[in-house]
Amino acid sequence: MKKLHFNRLGVKLSLAFLGVAVVAVALVAYLMNTFTSQQFLSYLGHSQAMQQMMGAGGMMGGSMGDMLAPFGRAEQDFLEAINRSLWLAGLIAGAAAILIGVIITRQIVAPLQRLTRAAQQIATGDLSQRVPVESRDETGELAASFNTMTEALAKNEELRRHMVADIAHELRTPLTVLQGNLEAMRDGVIKPTSQQLDSLHHEAQSLSRLVDDLGTLSLAEAGQLKLHLQAVDVSGIIRRVATGMENQAQQGRVSLEVSLPDSLPLATADADRVAQVLLNLLNNALRHTPAGGSIRISAQPSPQSGKYLLVSVADTGQGIPAQDLPYIFERFYRVDRSRARSTGGAGIGLTIVKQLVEAHGGRVWVESETGKGSKFYFTLPRYYTARRL
Repeated sequence: MKKLHFNRLGVKLSLAFLGVAVVAVALVAYLMNTFTSQQFLSYLGHSQAMQQMMGAGGMMGGSMGDMLAPFGRAEQDFLEAINRSLWLAGLIAGAAAILIGVIITRQIVAPLQRLTRAAQQIATGDLSQRVPVESRDETGELAASFNTMTEALAKNEELRRHMVADIAHELRTPLTVLQGNLEAMRDGVIKPTSQQLDSLHHEAQSLSRLVDDLGTLSLAEAGQLKLHLQAVDVSGIIRRVATGMENQAQQGRVSLEVSLPDSLPLATADADRVAQVLLNLLNNALRHTPAGGSIRISAQPSPQSGKYLLVSVADTGQGIPAQDLPYIFERFYRVDRSRARSTGGAGIGLTIVKQLVEAHGGRVWVESETGKGSKFYFTLPRYYTARRL
């Protein structure tokens, strides 16, 4: 026999309904019994007085008084019938209240029990659990919120698995090259020429950049990235980064243009992180812009809000398909995975751009069309000097 647990919500609600029904029935029956008896006695007294007033000189006084004495047998039977009817009606009403209470209790407890079972399954690692949303009340809202939470957990878990696999892939390639060449040099198969050493140095640099990028991304996503905010000249940063990228652009036969107004307001930002954002955007543009194409960097006060500066990096490259645009800033996401290693991209450059810009209080987005190039935008808060009173 199943043991009754009084700390269960269903038991508590059922007992509460039962207690309310019993108290209500007893109270109504008692009040009705008292009120009916009093009113009936008052009616008999009034009737007797009227009969005595209508009698002639008291001829019938004695016999009428005996006949109309309060609470005779007939009157007593009448009151008992009324009381029985009241108790019967009360019991029926109480039973109906208990039945309704049980139904309501099941409607409240059953969804909670399903949520509990689903939560227990999720705790074991089964993120496919969902609960039906059967109402629009608070219980239904709780079920909908639970489903939203599990979907987010499932997506994050999938991203985590992909991230681990992608990190392993990105680390494996340069490590394999380094290990293979070093073993060949140690065994005397190949000689440590300057070209071989340059190749190993390049792979070591790739590893170092990947580790640095992962560290930056981890700090930014955890909200622990320290920014040295100050008044910075965004125009100067753009010119400095563009100058540093000119050689790489010339090697790819891509023209690099800078378009800046005569006077651009200062921004409140970390100069090194802004330069990192621009470098990542320019590297991404150079990887996807063919020979003969162009890249244009521009900046201006934001037309939408005077509190921000708007910086853009536009290229005439291959563009981004519409189905890929929502995911372009996700970790290790590449539009063309077959070109990942040949172009040297690890797939986290744009993710770092997004995290760094948002850490400054700005936002980043992209406009693109396949075959017509891409244009990346990001905003930075303007610098305002404190007013003196």
